[in-house]
Amino acid sequence: MEIDFTLGADPTAAYRSLDSGSASAVLFLHGLTGSPVSWVPIARAIAAEGIDVSVPQLPGHGTSWQDMDATGWSDWLGEARTELGRLQADHERVVVAGLSMGGALALALAAAEGAPDEIVVVNPALFIDSPFAPLLPVLRHVVRTIPSIGGDIAHPDRDEYAYERTPVAPLATFHRALRTLRDDLWKVTCPVTAMISGEDNVVSPRTLRALRSDLPHPPKIVALRRSRHVATLDFDANTIAEAVLQTVSTEETVVCQSVAGE
Repeated sequence: MEIDFTLGADPTAAYRSLDSGSASAVLFLHGLTGSPVSWVPIARAIAAEGIDVSVPQLPGHGTSWQDMDATGWSDWLGEARTELGRLQADHERVVVAGLSMGGALALALAAAEGAPDEIVVVNPALFIDSPFAPLLPVLRHVVRTIPSIGGDIAHPDRDEYAYERTPVAPLATFHRALRTLRDDLWKVTCPVTAMISGEDNVVSPRTLRALRSDLPHPPKIVALRRSRHVATLDFDANTIAEAVLQTVSTEETVVCQSVAGE
């Protein structure tokens, strides 16, 4: 599959291609402090195969960290849920692909009512791997930002345009939501493909351990041996694109049925 990494006039803008007439669609969700640019090259390649795609810009992202400072998990999940509903209204099959925090959002969507048919998570974040994470509810009142967590890419010529600072208040909402999400993993009944980088300076191996132990069905694990955290822009991008395309091209649709409330 041919992936064009040429940047558009506004690299951080949302991207949608919804006129293919395809019965399937893919919703791509970017990471914390990142933007649609982390998925757009792959999304364009998928669209070129005749599949509808949507890469929304999550609230507070793609502009400035000050904008992100006024948002949180509920805003990001709400936008993801709204976009998923739009795609489901017009397509028989919808797959959600998420990077890092976007992977957490994909899992949250899969654990709720109106879940997607399948999800692909790339280096999903189920923990904030910092010794200061438990202090975030207090730190948010003392420290406004911390250094950026973005830019972990092995390829020398790729940039995810992440913020230079990470606001603490939104990060605290993410930390709190992840505890609930880990408890809800048993509700994810649809197929899960987890694509994991060999070197990741943002997400630790305990996320993969949690997926293996807490999902009701074993996830399909794909190793990304040449990439770091932002693997969608790294040397294994083609592997990711092929995996996403395979999920929407399958002949047998497996419906993800939420067991929330049972």
